[in-house]
Amino acid sequence: MKLSLVIALLFFVANGFAQTALNLSNAVVISHLDKPEDRFSLEVTLSEILANVGVKNTVSLNLLKQGASPESLIGDSITKDLATKGFNTLMLVSVRGYDKRFKPSTQKFDLKEDIAAANLFPLYKDGIVSMTLEFHFYRDGKLVYTDLLKINGADSRDKVLKKLRKKLTKKAAKNWV
Repeated sequence: MKLSLVIALLFFVANGFAQTALNLSNAVVISHLDKPEDRFSLEVTLSEILANVGVKNTVSLNLLKQGASPESLIGDSITKDLATKGFNTLMLVSVRGYDKRFKPSTQKFDLKEDIAAANLFPLYKDGIVSMTLEFHFYRDGKLVYTDLLKINGADSRDKVLKKLRKKLTKKAAKNWV
């Protein structure tokens, strides 16, 4: 009796803390990187991956003028334009760090703060073979899903993108769509 009560309690607690399903059908991809070539490479790679798993998407570089701040993407005019085109999800991606021990953030981010946050890390750094990418998904300005992707054994920028394609295609098809 006590054992079944404990098991039931653990089941309900575990389900209470689990994230709800994302059910991603569309996304505006925004990369949080300082170097323009890294932003371009990451956004195009993510766009290809999302298209391959059946997610309608566009990249922020198609929406922003050269040198414009990503913060303008949450302005009323661009938000309305995106809504008329059928986009209601913003996907922010950034390099979380170069370590294997990162866990998803439990902090509830505000879209305005998150999009304005500075990025500390480039897409690839010499001498580092492990990196973690963090994904934040926003709908109606509210954080709805957070995910991490760890990439190991990437000793060049090209290998980072190659491993990203391989690992994220599986993760997106399984967890996001």
